[in-house]
Amino acid sequence: MNSILEAFANRNITVEPQSCWRNPDYKEAIRLALQNREKLSEKLNEEEQELLEKYIDARTEEYIIENDDRFIHGFKLGLILTAEAFVTGGDLIDA
Repeated sequence: MNSILEAFANRNITVEPQSCWRNPDYKEAIRLALQNREKLSEKLNEEEQELLEKYIDARTEEYIIENDDRFIHGFKLGLILTAEAFVTGGDLIDA
């Protein structure tokens, strides 16, 4: 592999979360969400369950769009910070 861009293009580097799966708070949040969804589903009739599924699907799409926007915005900020560091970096080095 010759470059980070090549690795990224070949999907050898991803932007998928890597550490949250090991986070106990994250695991607990997932467990509670699933538990509460099961409890709610038990109390709903078929029509209400379909409505719940549509709601969950819509919220999931919202989260995906929001996370993509956060990634793009954060990446742009990172590039701006990097560019500024290169432009002004000479000020930090004593010659």
